[in-house]
Amino acid sequence: MTSGRAAILMNYVTVALEVGLDPYRILADTGVNPSQLRNPEERLPRGAIASILERSAMEANCPQFAMLIAERRDLSAMGPVSLVLQQQETLEDAIRTLIRYQHLLSDLLTFTLEMHGDMGLVRTQIVSNIDFVPRQAHEAVGAILSRAFTEIAGEAWRPECVHFMHAAPRSLEVHHRVLGCPVMFGSDLNGVAYSRATLQARNPGYRSNLAAYANSYFETLLPSAPLLSQVDRTRRALYVLLPSGHGSIDNVARHLGIASRTLQRKLESEGTGFSAVLNSVRRELVVRHLLNSVHSLASIGEMLGYTSPAAFTRWFNSEFGISPSAWRRSAHDDPGFAPPSASSGPSPIEASGFLSRPAWPM
Repeated sequence: MTSGRAAILMNYVTVALEVGLDPYRILADTGVNPSQLRNPEERLPRGAIASILERSAMEANCPQFAMLIAERRDLSAMGPVSLVLQQQETLEDAIRTLIRYQHLLSDLLTFTLEMHGDMGLVRTQIVSNIDFVPRQAHEAVGAILSRAFTEIAGEAWRPECVHFMHAAPRSLEVHHRVLGCPVMFGSDLNGVAYSRATLQARNPGYRSNLAAYANSYFETLLPSAPLLSQVDRTRRALYVLLPSGHGSIDNVARHLGIASRTLQRKLESEGTGFSAVLNSVRRELVVRHLLNSVHSLASIGEMLGYTSPAAFTRWFNSEFGISPSAWRRSAHDDPGFAPPSASSGPSPIEASGFLSRPAWPM
């Protein structure tokens, strides 16, 4: 079962009480014991963190809920990884170190560094088949990530912009205060953008001898990344590659460092194939994209790897027995409308939970 560190919720009870919530009721409803939040290394089950954050923000009508939590966190929110991040010579070194040890933070997150001309993007993605838009979780990750690097090197490592795929709340006062940089909503991705010059900026606290010691410590004493099945590795790659139109088997195989035939053979040995894994990831992502009213159906089709709106509509109809436009209208008009099941094959629309649509005006 995928899981995430409880560290991201360390100040949850305090913030929830401040905005008028009963945090213990929400934790109980989500299957989390308050004592679990006292240990930052405690692993919470799949979707629990995102569900707690989203439900709290909705019930309190507080779209800046995750920002208020992130504002109270410092570099220690990264756990042991923070020790080695502080001893990296440049921001790019620190980011690549974070990517290398991301498994120590959460099985639910994936970080990638992409270069586009003079800009670099730390793309963040939540790899889980949750059937709602994880606005608060993405905001918490973006804020903690950007603030951690700024804490290490100050202005030298400040981001150019933080991107979120969901719509902006009415007020951005808290977001600007917490992030300390421009923030773009309705983006095609979630992530933190840095200039190439910032990525190469030197860490004023870097000491080569301490860096060597920290890196050696991590290599010998901390657990290595768990061995993932080929299906899981392929899923994670697709979450990263699909939005940029690179979700073909050749691109995924190249991303994983193996040949296309080898990838297919390994997937077949686990009882599936590339097309089935791709379809499963598309089913998971389409729920989030359709519930996010910012993006057009054409854009959603592109983010799922379809070259035309018609092809996307045909696929959605074949999977869920309803057109994407009709599904989106029903989800918007009826708070009780359920997302299509992301974990199985074609199925009828089932009864829904509380997370099918945002409660605050966007």
